[in-house]
Amino acid sequence: MPTLSPSIIIDGQPLHYIDQGKGPVVVFCHGLLANAQIWQAQLEALSAQYRCIALDFWGHGQTKNIPKNCENLQDVAAHVLSLLDALNIKNVALVGHGSGGAIAAEMALIAPARIKALVMLNSFVGFEPQVNCVKYQGFMAQVANNQAIPAELATSITELFFSKHANELSQHNTDLALAITQFNQQLSQISSEQIAPLLKFANMAIFKRDTLESVEALTLPTLIAVGLDGYLRTALESYLMHDSIDGSQLLHIDNAGHLANIEKATNFNQHVIEFLNKVNFN
Repeated sequence: MPTLSPSIIIDGQPLHYIDQGKGPVVVFCHGLLANAQIWQAQLEALSAQYRCIALDFWGHGQTKNIPKNCENLQDVAAHVLSLLDALNIKNVALVGHGSGGAIAAEMALIAPARIKALVMLNSFVGFEPQVNCVKYQGFMAQVANNQAIPAELATSITELFFSKHANELSQHNTDLALAITQFNQQLSQISSEQIAPLLKFANMAIFKRDTLESVEALTLPTLIAVGLDGYLRTALESYLMHDSIDGSQLLHIDNAGHLANIEKATNFNQHVIEFLNKVNFN
């Protein structure tokens, strides 16, 4: 069992996080059904020059509960800002994956002076397409009925998180095969006490508000990245966000899916480091 990571009490509940490295602060926000561990390759690559904080959001990883008054992703964004206050951290760059990117965008809207740069990987800040909502609700109904993520569902979700050719490629790539196995296992091992918080978080992530017009007001350096061989997000969505955020950079990652930061870690890390090295954190 992994060592228990540090936590800060936010709105009555402990929010766990990994804190690694020294320097300007970069906060990593995972998406629905992931956890702080998905950022392992990024923490290793960036912690030599940045203080990297990777969160376990409510109902994910080592964070078992969720505050009673947490109702939407704006509340979650406010919780992350409270954690930064507790750690005496003023200015940060944010790296968000999936719904974690939407949370990062909400943080930038709440506290624009504190957020110095924004990276969104396979995220979308508009309304979730209806076809996706129906599919995700079906997944969550299975989780609610079983009070766990059944093995068959864990396998189906894992396939969606990796590229369309990942299973084939994993036969000749031991690192990819291990990543697929580990992600599947962490889904299957989610504890029964986490199910209710996880389902509440899922509902907030699936039915998040549309901030495509709101983010037009952002002026911070922004990198929008998308895996071109994934199931869950599309290149069109990345174009829409790129058009909405003036001056943003667009990165398309070939042969990668939703977890492009794992499948193409070296490529993703190189672009993120080059991007962050130009950021003024003061």
